[in-house]
Amino acid sequence: MSLRARIASLVAVTVAAILLLVGAGLQAITASTLVGAVDADLRAIAQNLERDAQGALLHAGPARGRLGGAAGVAQLIGEQGAVRLPPGLPPGSAPGAAHGRGGMRGPVQTVDLPVDEGDLAVARGEAEASLRTVEVDDVRLRVLTAPLGEQFAVQVARPLDEVDAVIAALRVRTALLTVTGALLAAAIAWLVAGRSIRPVRELTEAVERVRDGRDLARRADVRAGIDGHDEVARLAAAFDAMLVRLDASRVAQEQLAADASHELRTPLTSLRTNVEVLARDAERLAPDDRRRLTEDVIGQLEELSAMVDGLVMLTRVDTGDAVHRSVDLDQLLRGVVDAARRRHPQRTQDLTLEMGDDPAAVLGDERELTLAVSAMIENAVKYAQDGPITVRLGPGEEGLGHARRREGQVRISVGDVGPGVSPDHLPQLFARFYRAPEARAKPGAGLGLALVERVARAHGGTVSAANVAPHGLEVALELPVVRPTSGP
Repeated sequence: MSLRARIASLVAVTVAAILLLVGAGLQAITASTLVGAVDADLRAIAQNLERDAQGALLHAGPARGRLGGAAGVAQLIGEQGAVRLPPGLPPGSAPGAAHGRGGMRGPVQTVDLPVDEGDLAVARGEAEASLRTVEVDDVRLRVLTAPLGEQFAVQVARPLDEVDAVIAALRVRTALLTVTGALLAAAIAWLVAGRSIRPVRELTEAVERVRDGRDLARRADVRAGIDGHDEVARLAAAFDAMLVRLDASRVAQEQLAADASHELRTPLTSLRTNVEVLARDAERLAPDDRRRLTEDVIGQLEELSAMVDGLVMLTRVDTGDAVHRSVDLDQLLRGVVDAARRRHPQRTQDLTLEMGDDPAAVLGDERELTLAVSAMIENAVKYAQDGPITVRLGPGEEGLGHARRREGQVRISVGDVGPGVSPDHLPQLFARFYRAPEARAKPGAGLGLALVERVARAHGGTVSAANVAPHGLEVALELPVVRPTSGP
């Protein structure tokens, strides 16, 4: 059963149950009201008969019907049970009857009303009047037993067929109303549910299209016509976000595979050739040649290892799996510069860190930011063989000439006094595997600055590079500030 059908069925059952409960309550109230009216009539008849005892025998005359109809029927009982008087009995023969009236108006039509111990107690004067419902000849009667004189009681009965007819009609109407209401509620629920779950159906179809076609570029276009903050919209947004991350992961994996197959082919071929030469001709090679070949193999392995590490890190940044939290750049830069000094002890004096009085915090992944700044420093160390390398932390600036400040931005720059880069090649510095002509003689894979660019993009920042006078290169990373700090 579909969700739409389940909703319609649930609404129909709920409405039917409510209507049945309301109908049952209405029937009970109506029955109580009608029976109360019959009881009031019976009390009025009993009061009249108490004033006119002869009427107790005449009340059920032949024109009334055997059970008295709406006028009711009466029966006289004594201490031992019902009292039977023959037709034509003189008026004075009735117990407590008033004399001087005319004779009987016709033969008395009697009905055997059931008498129980409670009725006899009323006749003996031991109990008050009683009311109950009995059944005579398959007809329900409402019976009132009231005292009449000192040793008698009168039973006044009235059939409840009118009450039963009203209740039966009300029961039929309740059933019809219940069926009609349930069907109408089901129809309305079907229409409303169809409109309400349409976004869910569209989302399901989008998921199935992605499953069947593996097209991660599709999006769950279900926001039209629904509240952008309800559960369905949140589900669609979460699904779209999941698709974005899956698509990014797929693209990154494909890029990694393409880059690896393209860039690793040449060094792997060279490495294989050198290893084959060592394996085949090691005994015939001169010691110096064997040593140089071994050093080449080790160097190539190190470059391959660095290239693989760079590709993996680029893929990790591209997939967006990092957890961003507040990062103190002051502390981060101190740690990165200290680590660079340990890696390059011969350049310890060249590496300097300059920070302003108001360092800032950014929202980001500390490991990725550490790798990006380390890559900037490694790039400067590699291509500036000597001279100072300055790492600066300060406010964002428009241009590299330290001109106007850019509000809400913090700037990390690494400057060296190396040969710089030809202006024609500056725009390609941050592309994967790109190496300027003047840098191709040096070891490297061209992934360091590409990693910086990916980290900048993942953190909502920008990266730039420019030659500085009189010579040298400055690479700058600008990130949005989360909160300014006033120092320790």
